[in-house]
Amino acid sequence: MSVDYKVPTPESVGAFYDRANTVIAHVQGGNMHYGYWTGPDDDSDYETAGARLTDLMIERVDARPGDRVLDVGCGPGRPGVRLARTSGAGVLGISVSEQDVRLANERAAAEGLAGRVGFQVADMLDLPFAADTFDHAMALESIVHVPDRVRALSEISRVVRPGGRVVLTDFTVRSVPGGRTGETFAGVLDSWRAAEPVRVEDYQGFAEQAGLVIDEILDITDNTKYTGLWTYLELRRYARENAVPAEVQQIIDAVPMPDVSDEQLVAGWKKLLDGEQMQGVIIVRAHVA
Repeated sequence: MSVDYKVPTPESVGAFYDRANTVIAHVQGGNMHYGYWTGPDDDSDYETAGARLTDLMIERVDARPGDRVLDVGCGPGRPGVRLARTSGAGVLGISVSEQDVRLANERAAAEGLAGRVGFQVADMLDLPFAADTFDHAMALESIVHVPDRVRALSEISRVVRPGGRVVLTDFTVRSVPGGRTGETFAGVLDSWRAAEPVRVEDYQGFAEQAGLVIDEILDITDNTKYTGLWTYLELRRYARENAVPAEVQQIIDAVPMPDVSDEQLVAGWKKLLDGEQMQGVIIVRAHVA
């Protein structure tokens, strides 16, 4: 697919999260990634839904005490800290955002895990680690900011030992947007500094080029599709009472909403979600060849 949008760079992504991550984490229950709902009747809050998706990733990484896990694109650190606490593994997280790294290290210290969990500024396209440094890697909604998936996967594969697991989420395209819908889609990509979604069938080739073997591709679109509804609703509510950075206002403006009550908005959005989704979400579990 091809839409007219600004291609993100590590610099633009880092600057975006430096300024917007506090607000995004606030409305997304402390995380900065999609939530996982069991269905349309699941009334879980975002914190619960986000923890579910984190746990799906942690289960697939399957780290053990003493393992060393690379958290690629750590955000404010909640998934990496949760992985370390539940598995006993050591975690090193990276982000292109200095603010992400500061918040993540503060979280690790607050939870008494600073000796086993740490975070630093680094770019997934040029990881500052020797080959085979880590036992496993987790990339929870971070590769979505990288246009060159193969380069990112190759770097991750290089620093994870042979046989080590690599677990990630990515956005996929299910239908090619056109007209006004395409313009809105491009605006959403721009506002989140996201790269174009890929096709599910592309991942086999990506993995082979990067030295990875695919073990599982799980489509979780039906469970994550409520993320947009709750994210934009909560951002709109937050912005009513608080000044927000220009980056957050751009996110809100990218998806025009009718001037109706929140209840009417939720009802209308849920009706739209009953149809085919233009963008999908997958979990990819692989291992280094």
